[in-house]
Amino acid sequence: MIKEFIQNSFIYSLGNILTRGIGIVLIPLYTRYLSPEEYGIIDTFMIFGSIISLTIALEIHQAVVRFYQDEEDAKHRMEYVSTAFIFTVFVYGLFFLLTYFFIDQLTLLFLDDIKLKNTFLIASLAITTNGLFYFTSGQLRWQILPKESVFVGVIHLIILACVAIYLLVIKSMNVDSIFIGQIVANLVGTFLSIYFTRKNYQPIFIYKKFQELVSFSYPLVFSGAAVFISLYIDRIAIKQLLGLEELGIYGLAYRFASITSIVMIAFQSSLSPLIYKHYKQPGTPQNIARLFDIFVIFALIIVCGSFLFSKELLFLMTVDEYYGAADLIPQLVIAIFFANMYIFVPGLALEKKTKTIAMLSLTNASLNTLFNFTMIPILGLMGASFATMLSSIITFGIYVHVSRKHYFINFSFFRKIVLCFFFVGCSILLRFYFGQTGINIIAIKMLFIIFVLLIMPFALLNKEDLKSLKSYIF
Repeated sequence: MIKEFIQNSFIYSLGNILTRGIGIVLIPLYTRYLSPEEYGIIDTFMIFGSIISLTIALEIHQAVVRFYQDEEDAKHRMEYVSTAFIFTVFVYGLFFLLTYFFIDQLTLLFLDDIKLKNTFLIASLAITTNGLFYFTSGQLRWQILPKESVFVGVIHLIILACVAIYLLVIKSMNVDSIFIGQIVANLVGTFLSIYFTRKNYQPIFIYKKFQELVSFSYPLVFSGAAVFISLYIDRIAIKQLLGLEELGIYGLAYRFASITSIVMIAFQSSLSPLIYKHYKQPGTPQNIARLFDIFVIFALIIVCGSFLFSKELLFLMTVDEYYGAADLIPQLVIAIFFANMYIFVPGLALEKKTKTIAMLSLTNASLNTLFNFTMIPILGLMGASFATMLSSIITFGIYVHVSRKHYFINFSFFRKIVLCFFFVGCSILLRFYFGQTGINIIAIKMLFIIFVLLIMPFALLNKEDLKSLKSYIF
């Protein structure tokens, strides 16, 4: 399992570095052609799109993951996937039709300006096509097809970037260009994803299979709603309490913080299918703990880097309107990591305790809401970043405690916590001591990152894992 994981995650990491690299390179262009208010509009539709994604399809894609790996018969696997896909197409098509008929009311509700109704309609079509792309591209991961998954992801982003740049720079279409780019990229990505997994798609809908899928997934709708609140309550609170301009700055900080996905997506894409495939084997809990050690190393490097280089990153890639985002990035990086680390404690998912998962998600949502509306009036955008970070850390701690009762994994947390506190503390001290930027200061910070990278593997990994990791990196 370890070897298979490292091989797959290495492929996902390369693809993710390419896609995130392209996305980051585009930020200087976007920040010069889009105002903070327009960035706020993009984040508004991220919120709206997440509401749709987490509700109308009843989280049926999560049920497909669970039943697909348990089912050995190819025909039954195809029936699960086809049934879920037809349902997904239907509900997203219905969503777009309703949006079209109630476009005036929805535009006033979300954007407060009827002149933006064409933008709302285009963005709604982007949400619709994204729902289809999310389902079909996810199937590549569940079938453990990392090369095809990475290929589709890279093509998707290249098309999005090319279309958006053409419309934004050449045609001066402003924020609409981003949504049109998403539509075109989503359609191409959906077609490619279906092509690579075409054996699992047929024009059939099996009602019995649909009942099985929905009986598993419907409690996750409540969990999904709670996840939505956890993910976006900070931005909802910022829009309500501070305005669209502040939301745009915070949204940009979140995009830079999403560099964590270089690590997170690699682990999520590789680990979850392998856990469902091997969880009954006696050595799997130990292997998951070993993989968590590898994860901690990469996560710590990115966290330390976010403290040390966020200012330089913003100065290099944005304009002065967005420089305030630099102080928000480290907290958001930590928050994103903790919000996704549940993949290493799969006990609740393996035991199909979806109601318990929903309760934990509601707990996180409640904490995040309380913290944001308490801290934003006092600390502004910094309050939002700290609130999101604290709620993610607390919820992960609860998740570990509950999940290990169903599938025990010995993580040996004490050593990891001590090492992480030490190196993060050093990063914070260096950040404040070297407040200015310069070549010498950047060199000192880089030496510290290299030191962390050299020390952590020997502090956490055994010889076998060191050898495996080295073979795929070098």
